[in-house]
This record gives sequence, C-alpha cells and structure tokens, in this order.
Amino acid sequence: MNRINWWMIFLALISLPVIVQSQSNPISLEDAVEMFNENSLQQELAKLDELRKKGEAIQFSTYFNPEVSVFREQLNAGTLDYQETTYQISQPIEFLGQPFLRKRSSEESQKAAEFDYAYDRQLLLRRVKSLYSEAWYLKNKLAVYDDALSIINNALESAKARQSEGTFSGIQVQRFSIEQNRYLKSRNEVELSLREVTNELETMILPKEAPVGSISIQDSLGVIPLTLEKNLLTDAALESRADIKALESRVNASSFRLKVEKRERLPDLNVNFGYKNQSDGSEGYVLGASIKLPIFSQNSGQITTARASAQTLETSLYLKEKTIQNQVDIAYNRVMNIYQQWETMQEQSFSQDMLETAQASYQEGRYSLVELLDATQAYADGQSLIYETIADYNQALFQLEAMTSDQLFTTQKSIEQ
Repeated sequence: MNRINWWMIFLALISLPVIVQSQSNPISLEDAVEMFNENSLQQELAKLDELRKKGEAIQFSTYFNPEVSVFREQLNAGTLDYQETTYQISQPIEFLGQPFLRKRSSEESQKAAEFDYAYDRQLLLRRVKSLYSEAWYLKNKLAVYDDALSIINNALESAKARQSEGTFSGIQVQRFSIEQNRYLKSRNEVELSLREVTNELETMILPKEAPVGSISIQDSLGVIPLTLEKNLLTDAALESRADIKALESRVNASSFRLKVEKRERLPDLNVNFGYKNQSDGSEGYVLGASIKLPIFSQNSGQITTARASAQTLETSLYLKEKTIQNQVDIAYNRVMNIYQQWETMQEQSFSQDMLETAQASYQEGRYSLVELLDATQAYADGQSLIYETIADYNQALFQLEAMTSDQLFTTQKSIEQ
C-alpha cells in the first residue's frame, strides 16, 4: 500500500467523528414536547419569574420584627458618678387580624404566580408544536422542489442531447435552463427557511451544550376532524385556563389587601418590655406601651389605592372572560375553515405519478414543452399547498388547544368514551 492510500485512510478516520456528529437525530412531535420539558431554557426563565413573584407575595405576609434597644445613661454630680443601663425589646401588635389577612392575600398571590407559570409554559409548548409543524411543512416543500428539479434537470439533459443531434432548438434549451434556475432559487429559499425554523426549535428543546443541526423532523402530520362543539370548548376554557385562574387569585388577594388597609386606619399597639440596672445596685423590669394617634393620617391614601386596584382587577377579570370567549370562537372557526379547505383539495390533488406521466409523455412527444412546464408547476404548487394546509390545520389545532388550556383533546376523548 503506497503512501497516498495511507494518507487517505488517515484523513477518513479523522473526519469520521465530525461526520457522525453532524448527523441529525430524527424526532417526533412527542419527542419534541418531552425534550422541551427536560431542557427548555425558556421554561426555566418562566419558573424563575414564578419564584420572584412568590417571593414578593411572601414578603407582604411577613410579621413585624421585634426591635431590641440598649440605653446607657452616664451622670456626674461632682465626684459622684451615677450610671443606668436599660435593655429593652419592642414589638408592635396588630389586634384587628391584619396578619391573618396578609397571609391570605399572600397565599392567593402565590397561587396567581403558579397559574402565571402554567400559562406561560402552555404558550411555550404551543410555540414548540407550531415550530415543529412549520418545519414539517418546509421539509416536505423542499422535497417537492427536489422532485420538480429532478424533472427539469432530466428534461434539460435530454434537450441538450437532442440539440447536439440537431432536432432541438437552442431556445428550448434556454427555457429549461431558466426554469432550472428558478426552481433552484425557490428550493434554496425553502431550505434556508427550514434551517431557521429548525434552529429556533432547537433553542427551545435542546440543552445548552447541544450543537446546531442536532435534530430533524420525523413525524407525518395528518388532518384529524374536530368533533366537539364550540360551546363545550368555550366552557372548558373558562373553567381551566390558567391565565383566568391567575386573575381570579389576584382578585381575591386584592380583596384581602383592601381589608388590611382599612384596618390599618386604627393604630397598632407597640409593647415595650425591658430590664434596667443602676450603679447603686437597684434593678428592675421596665414595661411600657405606645400608640400612634390617628390625627393627621388615617391611611386614606393606601385605602383608595387598594380599592382602585381591587376594582381594576375585577373589571379585568370580566374583560378576560370576554376575551377568552372571542379567542376560542376565532380559533374554532379557523380550524373548521381550514378543514373545509382540506376536503376541497382532496378532489383536485396533483400527485407525483401524474408528474412522472407528464414527463414520459413529453419524452414520447405527446406533451409539448409548455405542457411539461405547466405540469411541473402545477405539481409544485399543488403539493406545496397540500402540505401547507396540513401544517396550517395542525397549527390551528395547537392554537385552539392552547386557548382551551389542553382541554381540547381531553374533552374530545371523554365524549368519545
């Protein structure tokens, strides 16, 4: 074996790990959702935001800390020194149940934070599914353009051969060349779009150390008819949506906070307990109490703010219910409209077999150049539209699923059973 062969083997062994690493891993839609649950950094940010909101809620419910004081008095009367040392602890006491109300308000605010996280996570999951569906569509559209390019390339090679024989004009060869470049341009644009969408999907489901281009789309999406009535989905959304539950918890929290502010109009009692030691040997305990006189401030500003906040949240809750009804209505109608479009397309589909038949007819002279180009264009446009409609239908279902807080398929299964 000569030196060149050894070098070729050596280079092949070096490049083998790179080739293996660059291979993408086919994943299904269920795999993408599972990988999101395990690795998503966006989900981690949403969780951190939940913890921040919970911390703010806990801070509101904390009780006042006691205050410890030490006083030392140094008195001189000629040559006589006199000293007093006092150790004192002070604790405000709320007699009107403010600590209990603050605790209830804090608990409701923490619930709201949990519902916020659930809703944010639901939106992120919808984005993952939508990206997967879009990547599936672009992958199949890329295959359609590859099929069309294959037809054009074969026809171009045949035209060049027939031109050399003198039976084909140069204008027809040029026409095939133009079509080849046009399809190639469209194909490359689809490939770049597929790479962009896949990269975004990878950022949402892969760990930080995963290389770019680690996944590819595996599933074959279809069109499953929706059998549920719109009013059932609307009721499910109003009962289960995490964002409306979060708003309901905030309404409850604001109600408790308003009660706290109203009771803060009456001052708290501040109790003092201490121990005093004098230089002459006298010692004893010190008891005291203080209270603020509500002369200049009766907490009216805080009461007004809390009342306005409570009324704002109540109004927002009513508007949120109307918004959810509108969202479900629009999402449901979109699903039904796309499904009707899909049914209509089944009657007028242009398959790959028809394209191959057109190519064979052109080779046999039964199809003209224009007819072959028209057939290729009809195949590319028709198949791309079919895949786009399937992707749009699944994305519409994912949207409706998010609008009903995952109750779409759950409700449908319970009805079927």
